[in-house]
Amino acid sequence: MASLKKYDKKTEQANFARIEYQKVLDEIRFYLRRETFDEKVFLDRLKMIDNFVTDHCMEIPPPIGKKYEETFAPCRFSK
Repeated sequence: MASLKKYDKKTEQANFARIEYQKVLDEIRFYLRRETFDEKVFLDRLKMIDNFVTDHCMEIPPPIGKKYEETFAPCRFSK
């Protein structure tokens, strides 16, 4: 049961990160539409969100990280 509680907490934290980053993307869209935008407030909030996500969210297991790098790493062309 304890592992289930840990899983629920980590899922909740990952969902929080997803929602907060969605808000960041929305603010960028507003900026691109030339709506009012306070750059300092935006960057301060973004830094706070990044720090929270870095400190509290799940780490990516090495095998998944490797597969991600293989899939999404920029192509390197040999000359």
